Amino acid sequence: MKYLIVFIVVIGVLLLLKRGQQRDRHRRPPAGASHAGPEQMLPCRHCGVHLPASRCVWRDGEPYCCAEHADMGR
Repeated sequence: MKYLIVFIVVIGVLLLLKRGQQRDRHRRPPAGASHAGPEQMLPCRHCGVHLPASRCVWRDGEPYCCAEHADMGR
């Protein structure tokens, strides 16, 4: 009888461990995905508003927040 109880406890623990691993697998990002990290914020050369470098309008190597400010310059 005591072996039956030990067997049931061991099976229960194994099932709980397996369930925990399945939950962790859903929380992790895919293996090929990498976190790019924070993006550099740059000030507009006309008005000074900061925006991500990928959204800047570039003229003559200077970042601007929009095409209108790029056309106006400083």
